Amino acid sequence: MAKKMFSLEIFLQQVQKLMEEKGIKDQKNFNEMVGVQRAITRWKSGESRPSVDSLMMIKKLFGKSIDSLLTGEESPPFHPAQPIITVLGEYPEVPKGLRPEQYSAVPLVEGNIAAGYTGAIPGDYVSDMVWVYNQELGHRLGHNLRAVRLGKDADSMEPTIHPGSIVIIDPTETQITPKAIFAVRLDREGGCAIKRVQQTDEHWVLVSDNPEYDPIAIEKTRIPNIIIGRVIWSWTSWMRES
Repeated sequence: MAKKMFSLEIFLQQVQKLMEEKGIKDQKNFNEMVGVQRAITRWKSGESRPSVDSLMMIKKLFGKSIDSLLTGEESPPFHPAQPIITVLGEYPEVPKGLRPEQYSAVPLVEGNIAAGYTGAIPGDYVSDMVWVYNQELGHRLGHNLRAVRLGKDADSMEPTIHPGSIVIIDPTETQITPKAIFAVRLDREGGCAIKRVQQTDEHWVLVSDNPEYDPIAIEKTRIPNIIIGRVIWSWTSWMRES
């Protein structure tokens, strides 16, 4: 079957759908996000077509593939069985057999390093790179993400996150929400623990999914900024070590 070509009508429908999904009611706001003045008006009138830069910006902001934007048809999803982990010396080259535009490298660091840097992780502290399929990261690409491997005995978030898992943390997301899981600063767990977070006026309350673990209350005066970032992705090898 021949691949469906670009359709301006479908593209504009996809843009409208994205705006509705994200609650963007004003075209001006969308135009500012994309970085093109009168973008939607110009596209609708035929004055111009969406540029590659505009398409890449929409993809980055909304996690939508360019194929689906232009044709309304999503490319067959790719579900890697596991992330690709490479030694630092191979970065930034994508491992052979992968399409570079489909993957992003996230630095794998120790928990205390993840807790200590809200910006980019210094290269000296990066041990490995975790190559992750872009669609799994969505709009969070470029958010100074960092990956941490949990200890083999870190079972406080069972059954949600297993011991030994690799988790990816977004340090730009620190607002406490009921269903979110966060990486928090906790010395007793190597500087970085994975918990759900509640709070009172004076305390952080760290809650585990494993019912065998009691909640931990920590005074805010002791650790004013306890949240490192939100856990946005996790992976556990199905090859468990004995």
